Amino acid sequence: MFSLSRHALQHTRNFALIAAAAAKWRHPNRNPLGVLAAAVPIAHCFADTRHDSDEAKTNPSKANNMENKTEKVTVNKEELRKRLTPLQYQVTQEAGTERPYTGCYNKHYEKGVYQCIVCHQDLFSSDTKYDSGCGWPAFNDVLDKGKVTLHRDASIPGMVRTEVRCSKCSAHMGHVFDDGPPPKHHRFCINSASIDFVKSAPTAASTTTSSKK
Repeated sequence: MFSLSRHALQHTRNFALIAAAAAKWRHPNRNPLGVLAAAVPIAHCFADTRHDSDEAKTNPSKANNMENKTEKVTVNKEELRKRLTPLQYQVTQEAGTERPYTGCYNKHYEKGVYQCIVCHQDLFSSDTKYDSGCGWPAFNDVLDKGKVTLHRDASIPGMVRTEVRCSKCSAHMGHVFDDGPPPKHHRFCINSASIDFVKSAPTAASTTTSSKK
């Protein structure tokens, strides 16, 4: 009697897969980190970027009205291998994960901005960084929702997570979960190897105070 659009059908199938995985792995002893439970609501709340891309192609007017559009860049893999460390390359280009508590930005709290290590797009602010205790740098928000894209990640059997990628060069950053602080409850769990820090320039007030000492 009613017909569903391709987008609605795909959304229904994705939600069913997530719900099934959640039911199977809900027991805390089987998932001590609570990763799956955190990932399911995020995957449901954020739009699948592949659908947005498809609709933008077929509906140019919507594409022109999309907020925070980011110009894509093509990455030269060979140049990246020369510029990045082996770990940085593995994380950003092969969706790897650094060992917890080993990243240089895990306990880093200077004021500034964290950029994508590949294309240098600003992604996170130190104002939203907090110590989640997870062993990786954690942020409760991005500088702008157009700075990253979110993708369903089922690479680990029986577990569904939400992957975070740079919207400009598609470099893998980490994952986002819904166990962060209020009001948004987001925890962007980001690899130190995927980001670079740019310290904020001193303000006029701080410069004046420093010169008086």
